[in-house]
Amino acid sequence: MLRRLGASSLALAGAVTLLAGCGAGGSSSAAPPDATAPPSSSDVGRSAPFDPTRQDFRAIRRVMAAQAKAVVAGDEKGFVATVDPQQPDLVARQRVLFDNLRQLDVTHLAYAVDTSALVPARVPGGDPVFHPVVVEHLQLAQTLSEPVSNPVDMTFVRRHGHWLVGAVSQPEDSGHFDSPQERPWYGVPVVARRDGALTVIVDASAADSLDRLTTAIRDDITYDAHLLGVPASYRVLVDATTNGLAYDFSSVSREEAAAVTFGLTASDRLGNHVTGPAGTAIKVNPNLVDDVVSDTGILRHELTHYLLREYSGSNPKRLTEGVATWVEYYPDDFSALQVPATLYRSVMHADRALPSIGLFNTDPTVNYPVSQAAVAWLVDHGGVAKLIELMKAYRAQYQDVNADALTPRLFRQVYGVNEADVVQGAFAKLAELQH
Repeated sequence: MLRRLGASSLALAGAVTLLAGCGAGGSSSAAPPDATAPPSSSDVGRSAPFDPTRQDFRAIRRVMAAQAKAVVAGDEKGFVATVDPQQPDLVARQRVLFDNLRQLDVTHLAYAVDTSALVPARVPGGDPVFHPVVVEHLQLAQTLSEPVSNPVDMTFVRRHGHWLVGAVSQPEDSGHFDSPQERPWYGVPVVARRDGALTVIVDASAADSLDRLTTAIRDDITYDAHLLGVPASYRVLVDATTNGLAYDFSSVSREEAAAVTFGLTASDRLGNHVTGPAGTAIKVNPNLVDDVVSDTGILRHELTHYLLREYSGSNPKRLTEGVATWVEYYPDDFSALQVPATLYRSVMHADRALPSIGLFNTDPTVNYPVSQAAVAWLVDHGGVAKLIELMKAYRAQYQDVNADALTPRLFRQVYGVNEADVVQGAFAKLAELQH
């Protein structure tokens, strides 16, 4: 049975398309008020402007240190005691956060509080409120090499002399200045599994998919690593939840794709400077988990990006995407692949050139198959080991974002061919496509 080239390797071809985006402190010295304490003022309206003192900031740091300590210790009562009891909905959401964090193997959790203030969220009552900059640093056993740093949007309220968590939210726009990198533990209930260095998280409502997704990820990492001749690494956070950012799963289209791979970073305490990598995450579209599990090509494509992540910033996009699509369709006998007639015409009428970095996303329906065909030709003329050698050469000689400028020299250096030879070979393969 022929596979359709446009089914999952092209950025605009359908809903299962792949693209890669290509210590806790001590407990608070000030106990929170009893849950039955009456409101200190009106339950409606916004509090008057408040100018926090150093003592107020120290109290907030104690609150967040108490939250972190409670998570690590599994102390739900202590965690809830840091939340405003006059807001049952907020307390319920924070219980979910606690339960989600307890699903994970958290080895380090700490919160930094800056001495700057933002506009506070609306909190019931007229008690003092303020909104400092809070940064969460969380590390998962084996999966993350360093704590991932995420800003946390929190407003605090002072009830009867004690500071408490009064409002929490999370931006859902990736362009927002305060958006988290990756924080799937905040939002709806989740279930998680750690399999060695691999951590997989799904919505609790989709718990039946956890085993299947974990097994598929592990099996396809093993497959990809063997095919590419690189070490198998399972140190990745797989997030298939509805929590976090509302990803388009595509940098070139609003059409949904299956997954996106990205690096995670650690930062200084207040999130002002990146201090190094923390790990790698794969965000799986929670609406397409069944497709991801049932179509082996989908995960193999994305996991290629993960295994070859050390080359992603220094190699041309048409090479990194071409390799991932080649793995997805291996063994990619082009004469056995079928595409729509319209796509075939578009490909065969395209400029006889390799897609450049600046133009790759302008016509992905053409540029993906051209990139795949170019990689297939290179593998035919040197094997996978020489292809990895080419990627290493790009990394070693990388000078700026225009990695394409190195292409003519590196083709001669690694393969002893001209760029025109690769282009001619790629389009000869594309001409074999069934349509």
